Amino acid sequence: MKQHHLRAILNEELHTRPFHDFEGTGRFIRYIYLLEQSDASIFSAVNRWLTSQGRAVITPDEKFRREAFDDYALRVERHSEFVTISFIAKEARRRTGLPAKAFDRAANSHLPFEMIEKIKHPVFHAIWLEIGGKAPKSMSPEAVISMLDSRTSASSLVSDGAGQAHFSFDCDDHGFSRAVLFNNSLSAERTGRLLLRMVELETYRMLALLGLPVVRAHSAALGQIETELEQLTSAISTMISENAQHLGSLLPQLSHLAAQAEKLSAETSFRLSASMAYQDVFYARMQRLNISRLDGHQGLAGFLDRRMMPALQTCKAFTRRLEGLSSRVERTGSLLRTHTEYTIQKQNTDLLSSMDRRARAQLRLQQTVEGLSVIAGTYYGVGLVGVVAQSLPEHMTGGLSVDIIKAASLPFVAVGIALILRRGSHMVSRLSSRD
Repeated sequence: MKQHHLRAILNEELHTRPFHDFEGTGRFIRYIYLLEQSDASIFSAVNRWLTSQGRAVITPDEKFRREAFDDYALRVERHSEFVTISFIAKEARRRTGLPAKAFDRAANSHLPFEMIEKIKHPVFHAIWLEIGGKAPKSMSPEAVISMLDSRTSASSLVSDGAGQAHFSFDCDDHGFSRAVLFNNSLSAERTGRLLLRMVELETYRMLALLGLPVVRAHSAALGQIETELEQLTSAISTMISENAQHLGSLLPQLSHLAAQAEKLSAETSFRLSASMAYQDVFYARMQRLNISRLDGHQGLAGFLDRRMMPALQTCKAFTRRLEGLSSRVERTGSLLRTHTEYTIQKQNTDLLSSMDRRARAQLRLQQTVEGLSVIAGTYYGVGLVGVVAQSLPEHMTGGLSVDIIKAASLPFVAVGIALILRRGSHMVSRLSSRD
């Protein structure tokens, strides 16, 4: 059976980034690198470290790699425009609270932080997630802030109350955004899925906000184009109401605005579309956490809604403004073309009317010429009859004088010439109608 060349690639896409069961306590540390052109500088450092550990290097077409070591696992993922490097360390199960090495880089020296230091590519974001035992009974918002060493926190029950999640959404002295998951009654399988969703929630939160700097950088240009288009539309409206004839002179200005709008769209559409896609993934991950209210704490959904929604709505508003600008430019162009076509049609109508008047005048002139032609032809015809009559013998003329013969032939010559001219005019008319 012959198979399509994309079948294996598309089928393996479902299995490229699997989650793994997680038992006990420990930590999930992730570094995120946003790609600009190439990921060569990232993977060269990672591959050098893998080679030093006796492991195979990551090939350019490899999307996911998980290497298990004695005390941790290394997880490397390739995405469309970013790369993630994660350390997953497990410790023995703990009844309550955080493990002893929580958020302590020095106490986790067995993790390959030196590999990260050798990567020259700038870190876009870093997340440190601690997995503890059951949540302490007295966990006030102040205690959460102290535990996360942050300015603020967001906390919720997750997985239908089987776990308790706390996020700082802040960066500590080492550049990590901190989070904690307390395991009240989670199975190893559910813990693995939950950890991955929490880390991806924080990952896509930052990626969804990438459109905001783009919007801020181009908002002034968009506003300037909108103002110029408003002024141009007002000028077109005034000229139409005044029945101005040089409305087409505004077409170059409109074309310039259309070109500016298209340039702005080309510069921002990819980033804003990607931000909307990341936003959808972000909300999908949050929904899959199955969060519920944790009494006495600021909820995760409410915190993110208040802090992120203005930025995301700003990106959406910019996109709608840009789409609206393109539509307005198109409608203004249609209005300008319609009025120009109307002006041209009116000019054509006036031209046809003028041609019709000239044709009628020409017809009258032709009729006058035909009348003169009948007179002239009759004159020469009668003269020709007189010449013929003079050359005839007397018995053939019946004794009539030449003048009488010429006078008698006058009506017949005139009618004959008129008929000949009329027949010629009819033949010309028929030939013209065929053309």
